[in-house]
Amino acid sequence: MNIGHTPNLGPLSRAEELDLQFIQFDRENPRIYQEFRRLAVSAKRKGHERWGAKSLWEVLRWELAVNTNAPVSDYKLNNNYTSRMARKLVAEDPEEWGDFFQLRRLKG
Repeated sequence: MNIGHTPNLGPLSRAEELDLQFIQFDRENPRIYQEFRRLAVSAKRKGHERWGAKSLWEVLRWELAVNTNAPVSDYKLNNNYTSRMARKLVAEDPEEWGDFFQLRRLKG
C-alpha cells in the first residue's frame, strides 16, 4: 500500500498526509488528547475566554518531559499536530470550545 497515493484520486495533499498522521498519533496516544483537554479546561476555569493551542501544547510537552518516567523519545509532540488537537477539541463540543481557540485555515 502506498500511503502517498489514494486509488484513483492521485497523491495526497500535505494537509491530508498530516491529517492521516495525526489520526494515527491520536489513536496511539489517547492520553495526549486527554491532557490537552485538561489544560484547556483549567485555562477556561480560570476565566480565560480564549487561549492559544500552541501554549497548551508547550505546557503539555513540558509536563510530559518533567513529570513522567518515560524516555524522552516516547513523548515527542509534533508541532504539526497542535492545530489538529485544538480542532478535535472544538469538534467534540463546538458550543463549549468553538470560540476558545482562533482556528485558521489549514495550510497544505
